[in-house]
Amino acid sequence: MSFRGMRVPVIALVLVVCLGFLFGARWVYQNQALNRPLEQAIGAVPGVLDVAVTQRSDALVVRVRVGETPRLEEFVSALSRVILAVEGDQRVELRLSDSRTESLQDVYYDFHFHLQEAAATGRYSALPARLEEVAASNRLTRYRVFVGPEYVYVQLHQEAASFYEILPRDPGRSSPSAASSLKVTVCPWEG
Repeated sequence: MSFRGMRVPVIALVLVVCLGFLFGARWVYQNQALNRPLEQAIGAVPGVLDVAVTQRSDALVVRVRVGETPRLEEFVSALSRVILAVEGDQRVELRLSDSRTESLQDVYYDFHFHLQEAAATGRYSALPARLEEVAASNRLTRYRVFVGPEYVYVQLHQEAASFYEILPRDPGRSSPSAASSLKVTVCPWEG
């Protein structure tokens, strides 16, 4: 078939091959030149069990499966420094995954009322005592709450299982600070 002396099937085939090559090259560049260095840098942070980086249209999504970490706030800070060093000011969504169990989720449920009250009143000083009470009645092996400038970090451990939660200090804002290009959440591991 030809149209004014041009062979349409040949032109269509060349177009498909060129587009396939361009999209393939973009994918290879994205994975090898951009995502791989970030994955390697994050993987070097102590406490990281696994990492996966994907690009969305609006942000870079970094999923990290967290192992044993004594201080969650320092772990998140280390990840933030690595991400900033590699990615600069790009908008990044950091999704942490723990090894939570139903028992630890129940303990957090008991404690979250105190967290919400502290967030509403701005009085965080009672949280350690409240967590101590909840932990004593639930046989936790280790537990910790830390109030940072932007987030409240909760760590609950029961034998080998760990539960991490990171809550913005001001729940009314979707992101802790307007200048921040990093949003931190905790969610199940997908993969």
